[in-house]
Amino acid sequence: MKKVTALLLVALMAVGVVSALDLGDFPTGKWLDEKWNGVWEFGVNSIKLNSTDGSLIYDFTDTMKDFKLSPSKDGLTLTFSCAETQRAYSFTKPLALSTDLILTVDPTWTAENYVTNIKFMK
Repeated sequence: MKKVTALLLVALMAVGVVSALDLGDFPTGKWLDEKWNGVWEFGVNSIKLNSTDGSLIYDFTDTMKDFKLSPSKDGLTLTFSCAETQRAYSFTKPLALSTDLILTVDPTWTAENYVTNIKFMK
């Protein structure tokens, strides 16, 4: 009985992780950060950063914390933090018809943020 309870608890925790990555109305696809030569990839249950040559830089899927999707007067914003990269990330899909996203990276070690417009690829 203890094994069944433990397995059920693990299964519920796994479901919680998957649902935490639910992007809802946030668009999926790939966006190019031309300043940094990075490609942000939003999948149904994953967020990854690749280089422009296709190699994986970082997979945030299992290391995200504080994942939040929220509407605002500026548009739909997806935010999360990652202890391993020591940064908080924000992606805003403006209300405009553009497919671009506004990326803000907030490093924990400095007050200077990285802000750029990233272009939709596919």
